[in-house]
Amino acid sequence: MAEKNELMQEYIWIGIIIAMLTTFLVILGYVSEAKGFDTPSSAVTCDVRQVRKGEILTPGVKEVAPGIYEVNLKARMWAWIPNSIEVVNPKKIIFKVTSEDVVHGFQIVGTPVNFMVFPGYIAEIQWEVPEDFEGTYLFVCNEYCGLGHDTMWGQLIIKRE
Repeated sequence: MAEKNELMQEYIWIGIIIAMLTTFLVILGYVSEAKGFDTPSSAVTCDVRQVRKGEILTPGVKEVAPGIYEVNLKARMWAWIPNSIEVVNPKKIIFKVTSEDVVHGFQIVGTPVNFMVFPGYIAEIQWEVPEDFEGTYLFVCNEYCGLGHDTMWGQLIIKRE
């Protein structure tokens, strides 16, 4: 009789755990659908040899529409190319970043921009720049990439007119 009681208690706890997990997953699914969260559906790949030769993702900054900038960056041990980015009255900045050697991390200090950069892939992120952002912002590699890692930084200069 005691064994049946213990077995019944185990089934009750298993039921409670399954109910909690189901509730959690339903809430997670609802919130992600309501907020419009989605996982990346595709990745842009590239040949690292072409990146090294400069045939893919030419580094630089260009204004593709009024207030919308496309910034192409190339990462390599221990430098960002270019390491100085200047934009005037930006509304949105589209970052396209690749690495020609090892894994790097791209972070603009004091902003929500933070992502990983892998060799053989082009990471793309769009940042809606708040109206009150002005001045010089440091961007760094936040993934250890070798002995010169501490020298891998650059600056994003946001000017307002």
